[in-house]
Amino acid sequence: MEEIKSAREIAEEKASKLGKLSPEEQRKQKEDRCRLIGKMLADNYLSGQDMLYLKTELGKYNNEDNDLISRSILHQLIKGIDLRKDSMLERISQDIVGLSKSEKAAKTIDRIKELFQEQQLSEKTESQKIESCARETLLQLGISGTAISAINTRAKEEWKQKLDELAQPFEERLEKLKQDLLNQNQPTPNP
Repeated sequence: MEEIKSAREIAEEKASKLGKLSPEEQRKQKEDRCRLIGKMLADNYLSGQDMLYLKTELGKYNNEDNDLISRSILHQLIKGIDLRKDSMLERISQDIVGLSKSEKAAKTIDRIKELFQEQQLSEKTESQKIESCARETLLQLGISGTAISAINTRAKEEWKQKLDELAQPFEERLEKLKQDLLNQNQPTPNP
């Protein structure tokens, strides 16, 4: 009669038939593992954790893993820069510079901050124009004074579309700057 094998025994038999991973496969697995750890740490950071949290977590890994995880965190933080989330920019930018330890990164972050200011000024100007036109329309309808507290400049699809079109060139410029940051934090190939 045939002996019944446990799931573990079956798995061990299959694993022994597969053989060992090549050094390249081991490196790839290590990079994938570190990338996932970095993504998880960056997500936690973006959800409210601080830089001390990141440093504490990074301290749990050896130098090689630490570098791979740091690169992954940087990648996620850079991807997290968004024109619609300007309140996060200062915090993220400081920590990107801190993790990258690069003067080039600091200069690129400064350019991103300038872009944010330029975009905000442009949107504010356009919002004031929209608000002015809306108030004029309301006045023509006989609505004025304290009946109007504030006008939501994104309430009408036409207004929202105008503001979105205004933001498009800024989004494109931001993507280029983010790509520059990502390229600055790529590992240098071994000779």
